[in-house]
Amino acid sequence: MRSLILVVVVVFVVNRILETNGFHFGDTISFKTRCKAGFKYKHFAVYVGKGNEHNLPKTDAQDIYERLKSGPSPRCVFSELSQYEEPQVENYLDDYTDPKTGITFQRGTDDEIRGRIIETNNNCDRYVLLSNNCEHHANYVRYGHKIAEQFNLTGEGRCFNNPRINTQALGQYLRESCSSDPAG
Repeated sequence: MRSLILVVVVVFVVNRILETNGFHFGDTISFKTRCKAGFKYKHFAVYVGKGNEHNLPKTDAQDIYERLKSGPSPRCVFSELSQYEEPQVENYLDDYTDPKTGITFQRGTDDEIRGRIIETNNNCDRYVLLSNNCEHHANYVRYGHKIAEQFNLTGEGRCFNNPRINTQALGQYLRESCSSDPAG
């Protein structure tokens, strides 16, 4: 009997690991680089997980929360993560201290992240490429600040951020982080 219980527990844990692909609630997820009219950019979303452990207005299959530009009105929606889009965790602001503002960016609590999702889902402001795009949105949900860098892409250093951070310092910080990362 103990063996059967152990097998069930192991299968549950393995399924849970495979289901999340290493993503955790509140992770900022980026997708493979896209190019439109010569403008290179990445799309960003927030991982919310399958099921509804955080009591969000979504189906069990929907595991990301994202801001979409398309359509006649602003849309902040729950969607299903597509592995075809090569999603990866991009929590690049974790523990970063901006030299201009002195702000150290920290992931919000699950309750804060859930609250920001509910807030923006009920009132998804107008999409503005340089000041209210999907990266601003994802970082607002995770950190409580609308920040977009589009690191190493056409928009790097061109986005307006709230608070107004030192984007050159952030770019340098990210470059140094990438050069010290054996995978990057």
